[in-house]
Amino acid sequence: MTTVALHHILLKSPLLAQDIINELAIGASFEDLASNHSACPSKNRKGFAGQHEVDQLPEALYQALTAADGSQTYLGPIATRYGYHIVKAPVPPLSGRTRVDDPDATAAE
Repeated sequence: MTTVALHHILLKSPLLAQDIINELAIGASFEDLASNHSACPSKNRKGFAGQHEVDQLPEALYQALTAADGSQTYLGPIATRYGYHIVKAPVPPLSGRTRVDDPDATAAE
């Protein structure tokens, strides 16, 4: 299975999430923003939420991470039941992955 080092900022407000995206666009530090604003305990690790199996992530995060083509540094805001996530895009991109529980997936994937 594919794992990803997940770096994210979890926010409860979509407006704050958009403000954070705007701050990142003008060069703010992801790590500082995560430490100061994230609602996740990973804020104590500058947004690093650990290694996760891609197939075990919430569907919206999975979709965003596997749709990333490498042209973006940050993805989001991504709404889940936990709130609004801003994530660092994985390098290399995970584009083209299919969920293990997808009936169209093949054993080779």
